Amino acid sequence: MEAPMKPARTGVLTTNAGGEVVLRRLLVRVVSGASKGAEAVLEDGTMVIGSHPDADLVVDDGAVSRFHVELGLLSDGVRVRDLGSTNGTYVGDSRVESVVLHPAAEIRVGRTRIELVPADLPAPEAPPELDRFGPLVGSSAAMRRVFGLLQRAAASDAPLLIEGEAGTGKSAAAQALHAASARKGGPLVVLDLAVGGDVTSAAAAAEGGTLVLDRLERLSGPQAAHLVASLDARERGSLDVRPIGLSRVDLRRRVEEGALRRDLYFHLAALRVVLPPLREHREDVPLLVGELAARLGHPGMTLSAEELAPLGAHRFEGNVRELARLVEQLLVTAAPARPSQPPPPMADVAGLPFKEAKEKLVDAFERRYVAALLQRHDGNVSRAAAEAGLDRNYLARLAKKHGLR
Repeated sequence: MEAPMKPARTGVLTTNAGGEVVLRRLLVRVVSGASKGAEAVLEDGTMVIGSHPDADLVVDDGAVSRFHVELGLLSDGVRVRDLGSTNGTYVGDSRVESVVLHPAAEIRVGRTRIELVPADLPAPEAPPELDRFGPLVGSSAAMRRVFGLLQRAAASDAPLLIEGEAGTGKSAAAQALHAASARKGGPLVVLDLAVGGDVTSAAAAAEGGTLVLDRLERLSGPQAAHLVASLDARERGSLDVRPIGLSRVDLRRRVEEGALRRDLYFHLAALRVVLPPLREHREDVPLLVGELAARLGHPGMTLSAEELAPLGAHRFEGNVRELARLVEQLLVTAAPARPSQPPPPMADVAGLPFKEAKEKLVDAFERRYVAALLQRHDGNVSRAAAEAGLDRNYLARLAKKHGLR
């Protein structure tokens, strides 16, 4: 006889206080009154508490309405929403209509007290052999852990915060996460907060898709207010968008310093991924060199031990972006001696009709140019287009045409 299958563990994917990825669940337990001891586990969505037999958690209390209060599980807590009850829902001595609580917490309905207790489970482990996520590559333990987190985040719809120094690949990670998520058919809107921009309009444009908030550490006061309003609308269900925040600094410190609103941080940091600087995973340099060279049209390029030696002491202040520029320089100075895939030489196209020959040469140029341009800007199409003097949508089409996005 076959062993029974274990039920799939469910919950809302989030990061706990220790930085571990968990499945957030909530134990809802009656601790007073005639129904004392009754309990239920909220694993996803909502739970209705009331005196009616069809309520998810039935409370035997004459002062409790048939459908009294609704609990909604969020990645950063639980939303408590009174359903127009006669006697109200209370947190402490305060009557509430809608409030987000961070368990453990307690509410009161009628004469009955109800505990909200965390019941998190460890998130399923990602395959340890995962050595890439979208355009990001790395076989070190540090990067495999990052890829595992990103893979699990792609399966979730929770807000995400990606932190890391300049050049570590935050924008590329956000774009790859969107492409791997259920929202890939929706819009991907990138808003660079360092140069201003209308948060409300960007959020509306991202309806049904993903809103990437770049340079969160540069968020202004007015932008913060508009962003909180948009995130509140998302929680109420009136805005369908997944926010992904990008920051070059640890935003927890900004919160502690009073430079960033605490409520905004908790809205965005349901899941938190930190991309390590390249100096902390130097063992990935040979793999990265090969990958970067291939994107620039030189597949199969490798570096000798003598060539790699100077990189062992390099600080890589610009991280992978700086390594990409070093690879570009190396290709310029040493390409003739290395296996590569340069643009077709004239000899290869001279026998073709003019139009076909021109297309081959232009295609080769476009691919090399766009690949190098995107590398310099960490995959950020908006900034790359601005440097090149191109329309953003046109550059995005070129990148897609050549398999660079």
